[in-house]
Amino acid sequence: MIDLSIIIVNYNNRKVLKDCLASIYSSTRKASFEIIVSDNGSTDGSGQMVRTEFPQAKLIENGENLGFIKASNLGLKIYRGRYAMLLNNDTVVKSGAFDRMINFMDKTPEAGACAPKLLNTDGTIQHQGGLFIKKFWNASSPIVIDFAIGACLLVRRDVIDRIGFLDEKLFFYNDDLDWCLRIRRAGFKIYFIPDAEVIHYGGYSSKRVFNRRLFVEGFQGGIYFCRKHYGVIPWIVYRLLLFTGILVYLPFFALSYPIKREKFADRFLAYVDILKVSLLGR
Repeated sequence: MIDLSIIIVNYNNRKVLKDCLASIYSSTRKASFEIIVSDNGSTDGSGQMVRTEFPQAKLIENGENLGFIKASNLGLKIYRGRYAMLLNNDTVVKSGAFDRMINFMDKTPEAGACAPKLLNTDGTIQHQGGLFIKKFWNASSPIVIDFAIGACLLVRRDVIDRIGFLDEKLFFYNDDLDWCLRIRRAGFKIYFIPDAEVIHYGGYSSKRVFNRRLFVEGFQGGIYFCRKHYGVIPWIVYRLLLFTGILVYLPFFALSYPIKREKFADRFLAYVDILKVSLLGR
């Protein structure tokens, strides 16, 4: 069995995907690995680039944009490694990063998953969230964390066999939070590995232009996540706070119309969609 299966979802990002793939092959020297590219119907030549320049990679051509979660699960259904990794296409892997992550996991049986240190393009450390202002990304040695973002997340095969794949009721966001919570509830720990470094462009594929669907999905997925894991009362409270917050914010947002005229309508409609979602609970 090979050590690592790296699953990368791509949609019309040929250039960053090429850089990502090249960095994996040049930086990973000790571990055996496979790369699975799940392409969501790209029309920019991404698939042809993979076939021509990285023929050793497996290419799944989905024919349409299935979203990140469904496309990732297609890779998880065929992966062969002792570990599986979700990796964003807008990343560049620094030397030895994946070798160090696998070495740590092999020596730490209680670890169900681990994540590397993410860097901005200027070399500064990228903030990765953390509940209650736990700035784990500043740690100098491996540390247990609650959640890691899915830009680069390595998970043990035994854990995936136990908890299952990503939740396809989500579309693009909140999948990493959901998976990490399920990993911890299954009795495993999640670690941050600071000596494994990966450059992350930070949402390059989703932030180039405002995407109303993805913006609303972030909140809609949060509502679903709350109901799934914390029950009815927190779900109702979360929806009420979200509805109130958006309602209070809208008049202030309206004041930006003179300077954001071109983008105003789409964003305004997105906020209206979030109000509807918070009322309906889905």
